[in-house]
Amino acid sequence: MWAALVALGLAAAPPPRAPPPAAPAPVPVAPVPAGNPSLLKAEKLLDDLDYEGAALALLQASKTPRNDRKTVLRIFELQGVIAASLDQKSSALNFFRQLLALDPDYKLNESTYSAEQRAPFNEAKASLAGSGPLRFEVAPARAKPGLVEMVVVKVAADPLTQARKVHFWLRIGDAPWKESVVPLVDGRASAPAGAPAVSFWAELWGEADGQLAVVGSKEKPIVLKAPVGADSMVSGPGLDLGGNRPLAITLAGCGVVAAAIGTFFGLQAAAINPQLEAWRLQRPVTAVSQVQAQHLVDQANTNAIIADSLFAGAAVLGATGTVLWFVEPEKTPGTSPGAGGLRVQVQVRF
Repeated sequence: MWAALVALGLAAAPPPRAPPPAAPAPVPVAPVPAGNPSLLKAEKLLDDLDYEGAALALLQASKTPRNDRKTVLRIFELQGVIAASLDQKSSALNFFRQLLALDPDYKLNESTYSAEQRAPFNEAKASLAGSGPLRFEVAPARAKPGLVEMVVVKVAADPLTQARKVHFWLRIGDAPWKESVVPLVDGRASAPAGAPAVSFWAELWGEADGQLAVVGSKEKPIVLKAPVGADSMVSGPGLDLGGNRPLAITLAGCGVVAAAIGTFFGLQAAAINPQLEAWRLQRPVTAVSQVQAQHLVDQANTNAIIADSLFAGAAVLGATGTVLWFVEPEKTPGTSPGAGGLRVQVQVRF
């Protein structure tokens, strides 16, 4: 009987419940893509052959603040390729010229782009072959014995007027880095140091504070030390012998030489004057024949003409040299930093 009751109870009991389902694992959050999101969008649209959409995305990418130099170059590259694809030759040339002004050794991948897309790039490269690129350099510091007053950088060449301002990082001793942003004035920018020694590096910025060039780096900064004596004192920017000034010095030197030679011929011409006076007093003249006298007079006149011509040439050369000394060379579009990409020249002189 008890066995029957137990069997009846078990039959009436509810069936066992299934275990609750396990909670779903959280979906990992995708990392934020590095770089310029608009540039990444443009690259995808370009892969889909949506040229107009890619062009709009690149315009937004170019307006994104603080693009690094690699991003700036990539944007110019794709803008040029898309303009060429849309048969906008003038725009393609403009984009490629800006690209090559920053890096004249930049190359397009021949396996990626067609001959039609590369044609304006090659044309822009040929048009820039005879001139130099944007050049960003360290200029002579302002210092006096025991004190570096100001660090100075300059844009030695900016053919397409791309540079806008300079971002400085300065550090004195082991102190933290101090930042400052300074607009360019006449192609130069400076930041106060006020210490016996200073480390610094600087970025050249263009539109939307995009990085165009760099001198120094955080890992390898430029180190300036104040001069120790009056002989090595720097009171301002050093003598700049770039641009037209070598030609100015050459012309001025030629002018000096011409004036010296002119003086020689002038003295030769004037040497006959005492002889002419003696012949006038001698009646008749027996010391020389009329033919010989005329030959001497003709020779003196020739020397005088040569002297006058040399003096005139010396004046022209001197005036031209003076003008060239004070006039900067014309900045023609398209420069090349020399052979091999953007050249950053660190020239620290005390």
